[in-house]
Amino acid sequence: MSLLADWQLNGPLLALWPFRNDVWRDNGEPAQRQLLQLAERLQPYQNIVIGVHPDQYDAVQQRISNQFSLFSMKYDDAWPRDIGPLWARSDTQTLVAHGFKFSAWHGLYPNFHDDQLFAERLAHQLNVTYRAHDLVFEGGAISTDGAGTAVIHGVSVIRNNPTWSALDIETYLKAELQITHLYWLHFAHPADETGGHADNQVQFLDANTIVVSLPNAASSLTDDYIQQLEVARRWTNAKGELFKVIVVPQPEAITPVLSEYQSIREQAGVLPRGKAPLLASYVNFVRTGNVVLVPQFGLDTDAEALAILRRSAPQLTIIGAAADEFIKAGGALHCMTLPTP
Repeated sequence: MSLLADWQLNGPLLALWPFRNDVWRDNGEPAQRQLLQLAERLQPYQNIVIGVHPDQYDAVQQRISNQFSLFSMKYDDAWPRDIGPLWARSDTQTLVAHGFKFSAWHGLYPNFHDDQLFAERLAHQLNVTYRAHDLVFEGGAISTDGAGTAVIHGVSVIRNNPTWSALDIETYLKAELQITHLYWLHFAHPADETGGHADNQVQFLDANTIVVSLPNAASSLTDDYIQQLEVARRWTNAKGELFKVIVVPQPEAITPVLSEYQSIREQAGVLPRGKAPLLASYVNFVRTGNVVLVPQFGLDTDAEALAILRRSAPQLTIIGAAADEFIKAGGALHCMTLPTP
């Protein structure tokens, strides 16, 4: 059984409709508009399907069903990458959806029952064999080349599984997902509310290439990122070959504008919004087919990140898509989407 990379999945890209008024400002309307902009940017290149909570479905159907495909599915918040399955091929080439336990990123909100069930429900709706695991593991915590090598973020994964040792986790994932080379990230950006995800720091662009972020020399985190970059440059694939490494800028964390969050309903047990710095990372891109959507945050470094990726990967179509609204709720393009078979 081999863990599949995003570009090895040829189905539509899945996104979920944001609506929670205790997470998304203005009842999710600014994020909904940004999601539709993302879908419009992608539409010429790749099909996209939008999952909508049953409580919202009729209204959303009336609004956008003539533009995009919709389906009804229960979920607690709109992050399919972390609540959805990891896709793998068995030795007999059967597709398998691997579903893991979910804890709302170690308790950022208390009501995650439907998130917990999302991977299994999606697999059943797509008629894909489902396999459940006891490990607490989010899709954003791992990135793979689709050929036996993967990177996982040790900070969040180990924190979320206190009864498992790092060796236990590594042995388990290698066996279950047929990973031969597993590399760990041991540094988490302090503004990453997941506790540390690979898709904010290191992500595979293709089977031979990884993208790594690096802040400017004045940043207090530069030494941590340089150490991460130096380690990544020593990683090899299952054939023993070094990966090509592309370095993109890592912006400083963005200070939230408090007035933008006044519409959010504060609720006990739910992480309050507008009080913590916002993590913007160009590594939180999503590749679907030969198209790569790169988050844009309204920063001076937006164009630089696009130019670097276009120059480094001319065989791919690199396009920018706004994500400044998404990071206000804790994620960007990779977090907001999930390729499907």
